[in-house]
Amino acid sequence: MKIKRKKIVYSVLCALLISGCRSGTSDTQIHTLNSEESSGVPNIEAPNNEVETNTAVVFNSVIVASSDLMADSSKEGIFKPASSVGMFSLTAALKQAQEYSLRTVISRAKVDEAELRIDEAKAGYYPKLQAMVKTADWLSDRSAKVARSFDEYSQMQLTLQYNLMDFGRTSHAVGSAHEIHRSALFSSDSEINSVSFDTTKAYLDVRRYTLLLAAAKDYVTVTSELVDTLKIRVAGGGSPESELIRGQLALTNAKNRQKTIDLQLTKAKQKLRSLLGQEISIEMVELADIPANIDFNAMIARVRLENPNIKARLAELNGAKEDVSAARSGRYPSVDVVGGYKRPFQHPENLDGNYLGGNVALQVSVPVLDGGINSSRIGQALARLRMAEASYGQLQRDVSEMAFNLSNDALNAKDLWRIQGQAKTDASRTKNLYLDEFRLGTRSLNDLISVQTDFFNASVGRVTSQYDYYLSVLGLYLLSGQVDNGITMLKLR
Repeated sequence: MKIKRKKIVYSVLCALLISGCRSGTSDTQIHTLNSEESSGVPNIEAPNNEVETNTAVVFNSVIVASSDLMADSSKEGIFKPASSVGMFSLTAALKQAQEYSLRTVISRAKVDEAELRIDEAKAGYYPKLQAMVKTADWLSDRSAKVARSFDEYSQMQLTLQYNLMDFGRTSHAVGSAHEIHRSALFSSDSEINSVSFDTTKAYLDVRRYTLLLAAAKDYVTVTSELVDTLKIRVAGGGSPESELIRGQLALTNAKNRQKTIDLQLTKAKQKLRSLLGQEISIEMVELADIPANIDFNAMIARVRLENPNIKARLAELNGAKEDVSAARSGRYPSVDVVGGYKRPFQHPENLDGNYLGGNVALQVSVPVLDGGINSSRIGQALARLRMAEASYGQLQRDVSEMAFNLSNDALNAKDLWRIQGQAKTDASRTKNLYLDEFRLGTRSLNDLISVQTDFFNASVGRVTSQYDYYLSVLGLYLLSGQVDNGITMLKLR
């Protein structure tokens, strides 16, 4: 009779604890993560994203937090992002990343270099003017019986040379320089898109792990409450010790999950800090629901046509072809018009001081024997051409495979998001049923711990799959060189 009375007392005590009558514990704390969501995205709005901050979590517009935060939220506006120094929207973070990135500086410098290379190649079309001034010869071994020549005196000389025909050397050099410039432009565009994607990913990862960390903290709190209740029941003989051991194991697992998420959040913050060059607070904004239909086949086709890296490699391939033609034209003669003008500062005997000298001639240069230089240059150009062809083909394969994998990842994440949403709904309903059954004495606390774990896993899975979906789709926009457009289309902010 006494044992039965003890069981009744402990059951009543546990029911009071679960319903929030225990001092310092609210019903909201016990039933954390009990609400359902329609969008599948936990939403936290807080002044900053520090891990230590006791942050409120919103699952489908139902706020889950401790009672003291709930009480203060209406007064302080804790669930709205504070307009403080250091808080960056996604747009502001992207702008800061582009300004801070040295990768974009390097890519722009390569574009500038390529532009100057075009000017260098075009210089072959223009006449060349060379000036020369010399003193009189200091030493000479000529015979004393031979009169001094004009060139032995001090003089000034101007030489003008203009190429009439080089059989394509200059035109192919200019064509190669233009292709190198196009390649540099596409590579720079790819680098800018890459910085934007990396920044967006890091920014969203901070959001993601901030949400998950808040959920993990609440999960640990709830599990701790239930384990404490189990300790009381085991001490009073109301439950076997095996239930307490199982509950403590669940609590250990919950704490390990929290540590893992905390580490992931730290890494995401570090990545964002390295991209922006400063510590920032982010705006916690809820992602939109995953859209029903996106034509991934069309996106993959656009990637193959618009990928900036593929365009850069194609330009390199065309430039390599021009280099081969330029190297081969080195075997042909060159026809130049050469003009000269000489004015002596001293003059030979029998010539007055106003003597002027000038000449114009047609000059033909023919390479007869160069020791194999041209053959070597042609061979090098052909090797570069083969390498460019192989690189272009390999990149096409790699980009197509990446686009295919990203589309599959997005579809899998979408399916998982839907499945986890249903699992979360089911776990939420099961929690309510288990709680009622526990109050009636037909359900153990270990069952409540188990369903809390199921609910937490479903919540984490739903958030993770939603962020994975958007980052996979944004990856397809990266491959097509349209990250900014992707951010707009996906409504990321």
